[in-house]
Amino acid sequence: MLGLVGLGRMGTPIAERLSHRFTVGAFDTDPTREGAVAGVRWRPSVRALAASSDVLVTVLPGPGELSTCLREALPALRPGALWLDLTSGDPAVTRGLAEEASRRGTAVVSAPMGGSVAEATAGDLSFFVSGNDAAVERALPVLRTLARPGGVRRAGARAEDGQTVKLLANALWFANAVAAAEAMLVGQGLGLTAPALHGLLRDSAGGSRFLDDHLGRLLDGDYLTTFGIDRVVEELDTVDTMSRATEVPTPVLDASAQLHRAALERYGPQPGELLAVKLLEERTRRQLRR
Repeated sequence: MLGLVGLGRMGTPIAERLSHRFTVGAFDTDPTREGAVAGVRWRPSVRALAASSDVLVTVLPGPGELSTCLREALPALRPGALWLDLTSGDPAVTRGLAEEASRRGTAVVSAPMGGSVAEATAGDLSFFVSGNDAAVERALPVLRTLARPGGVRRAGARAEDGQTVKLLANALWFANAVAAAEAMLVGQGLGLTAPALHGLLRDSAGGSRFLDDHLGRLLDGDYLTTFGIDRVVEELDTVDTMSRATEVPTPVLDASAQLHRAALERYGPQPGELLAVKLLEERTRRQLRR
């Protein structure tokens, strides 16, 4: 059986999609989520789910929740089981948990995912996959059920490699979002309309995935509330730890992190990946809208 921990915003559509191909059991710390997905077998605890699973899939908010979950799950997994983690976490946490899993005879694949609820529902996610070859081969049927064509990308042989790549990709996206918003606010302040400037910048040397896929939503007033600003800061703090460990100066990423921390202080831990942009708008007394 395939067991899934975490029936939240992303875990629910993932469980539903997996249930069409696999026998799926599930557990969530919120008991009201029992029955959220028809055909998925609810288990009363993480331990009970792990004990009955050949493959345990974790879809959790972050490294803290993941550590708590695995303290219960790892001792209950049978030798030879596979733990497949889709959480975006901390490479150091993943490395420690993977070492413990290996000592217990559990194979590990880390595959932090990228995408929205709609993409999870449609099987259009992307993954940075890491682990040894044999473990990754076992995980591929699950990942391919959830991924868009070409969306399963190998990041490395160590369990933590996928987490490193995902954090760096997110850090670049957060920095690009605020840099693009700054440029847009400057142009708007000099008399250019936001839609016209967006179109010109998107097709320029400064074009980016943010300008292509996400700025339009901001212009409609959407601060991307599917991810909390507290989680953004948590990820950027982890990237800061990584940069210090490698002794690489990161002044641009540091400036982005400082602005995101200020947004968390201003608005509190509420949903909104682009709340740092909202803070910029407040400071300039101007909104980016169509």
